[in-house]
Amino acid sequence: MILNLASLRRAARCSGWLLCAWLLCLMPARAHLVAAQKGTLNIVGDAAFLVLSVPVAALQGVDDDADAVLSKVELQAHADAIRAQLLAGVQLLGPGGALPLQLVMVDIAPPDNTPQAAASHLTVLGRFSLGPASGGSDGGETSSFDGLSLHFSLFGSKAGERQQDLTITRDKDMQWLRFTPEHATHALLPDPFTLLAEYLHSGAAHVLGGADHLLFLLVVLSAGWGWRALLGVLTCFTVGHAFTLLVCVLGGWSAPERIVEPAIAATIVGMAAFDAWRRRQGRPASSPVRLALVLGCALVHGLGLADALTGLTQWPLGSSPMLWALAGFNLGIELGQVLVAALAYWVWWGLARWPGPDWQRNAGRFATLAVMVTGSFWFAERVLRSS
Repeated sequence: MILNLASLRRAARCSGWLLCAWLLCLMPARAHLVAAQKGTLNIVGDAAFLVLSVPVAALQGVDDDADAVLSKVELQAHADAIRAQLLAGVQLLGPGGALPLQLVMVDIAPPDNTPQAAASHLTVLGRFSLGPASGGSDGGETSSFDGLSLHFSLFGSKAGERQQDLTITRDKDMQWLRFTPEHATHALLPDPFTLLAEYLHSGAAHVLGGADHLLFLLVVLSAGWGWRALLGVLTCFTVGHAFTLLVCVLGGWSAPERIVEPAIAATIVGMAAFDAWRRRQGRPASSPVRLALVLGCALVHGLGLADALTGLTQWPLGSSPMLWALAGFNLGIELGQVLVAALAYWVWWGLARWPGPDWQRNAGRFATLAVMVTGSFWFAERVLRSS
């Protein structure tokens, strides 16, 4: 028997509602329904079913006794305000704007199975209506899920409440997302071009916004401004961090942050000290030894870049979205580096043209000293923070 498309859609909707009904039956065990700061968004037919844990601290005007937890009485008293904030803080965005969210359940999630206990998190169940698929310009059918993104802005005040992890599923496709105040909107299962553009932007933003990566790049650039020196330094830095990034992402390997962050600061101090020593010895800066040091330091910086990439989103190992994300992130890093190199060259050229070469050399020595002091401070601060 051949089922038509309408029958399949009705079956999918029924399956989704049965899922919600089953979850509602788990009310006595809602403390274990979803872990804190976690959630899922399951795409079934023309609907998306949401299960989410939201910190009480992210909601305004609902904690009457200011004890950082929500009781049953407070939940009932502020039900309308809570629902309004949930609708504003969790939005599924399509080409025409936010899609409607039907809240199936909003309840407190106590740390045990005591029904009347207050809780620091809410359990939220909801359903987004995606609408039926439409005909495309080529006569084919366009999925109602195409071009969607998810916006989440309900973050608490504690360190553990400043991120939200969601797993997105649709048939055999799966995507893991991490929302933070800095990355509050993500595309859902995007097409390759959108994915490449998104991660190109993320890679460039990470380099341009990361003070330690920028400072190291400026250190290795400052030793020589000839085109051979610039090409050699940028090539070694690119090959080094790209190799580590590939190994970490494709191999699933990572290093603890308590080791990586101080090590990155140490590369800044070490490279600046090496250049200061070579300058005092009167030896040329662009030597094979220096380029090898740049390559080695870049391997360390790649560990931090890999952590930044895997902290945004994840796909199954070797999948097409994973490769597009990796390519876009790498390309964004390179574009950021080229921009920094171009701006630094322009400033250095201006110093040589206007104040004069002597002033330029003095500025270089002062900058090297400032970098060593800054890097040493970062190293000590990160070691103490991780101990």
